Amino acid sequence: MSVFSFTVWTLLVGGLWLVKKVVELALENEYASWAPALARLSVRCAGFICRSHREQWWADLQYVQRVERNSGLTPAASCLVNAPFLALRDTARAARKWRGSASRTAVADSNVLALSWRIEALGLSNATLSALRAHRVTTVDELLSMREDELLHIRNFGRTALDEVKEKIVEGGFIQPG
Repeated sequence: MSVFSFTVWTLLVGGLWLVKKVVELALENEYASWAPALARLSVRCAGFICRSHREQWWADLQYVQRVERNSGLTPAASCLVNAPFLALRDTARAARKWRGSASRTAVADSNVLALSWRIEALGLSNATLSALRAHRVTTVDELLSMREDELLHIRNFGRTALDEVKEKIVEGGFIQPG
């Protein structure tokens, strides 16, 4: 690179930096009355989107506005831009955690997604299906969450139906036999 192009490049970058600083100062002075309010509004919106960071963002903004005597508009805008991504990340973490805790020790790991299957997929008899439907049990997960004594208290659901349900759940691989 020649000395001339280096000088031009340096002047261009320096000039852009100077223009940026002038614009920042002009905006800060011109909008000093409403910039802090806009920053607070931005942080509240960001906190509504991503609740896990709301307290920290609010504390940071108060520090910037009170101690540093700055409007805090730039960090507030950063919070607002990053909030949806952080909310998605938190949701994905919660889903992974929920999936881990939702799989009971009795449920085979390969069938965790099948818990949302309707009870008709088990191949139960019509009498057993009717009794479960009347009690508003519609998915395999709901069926597995009930204890034996709860099932036996369902009207028209007796020992035979309970044995049938146990057999079909084991056949489906939802619980380990034994």
